[in-house]
Amino acid sequence: LTDVGISNDFVNEVRQKVTPGTSALFLLSSDAVQDRVRDEFKGVQAELISTNLSNEQEQKLREAFTPED
Repeated sequence: LTDVGISNDFVNEVRQKVTPGTSALFLLSSDAVQDRVRDEFKGVQAELISTNLSNEQEQKLREAFTPED
């Protein structure tokens, strides 16, 4: 994932936290305000982990998840 701007450190951090019996929700947004996202998860046992990508890195990530015809 480093070719789209997600560091190995971030991947390893998530890997350590998402263990058997847990799950992860990944959200890709260009306009989200982190505090508002955090507010939506109040009362839920969750941890918000974030990373910032450049516009170019975000586009590469979107392309990586776009189905091929």
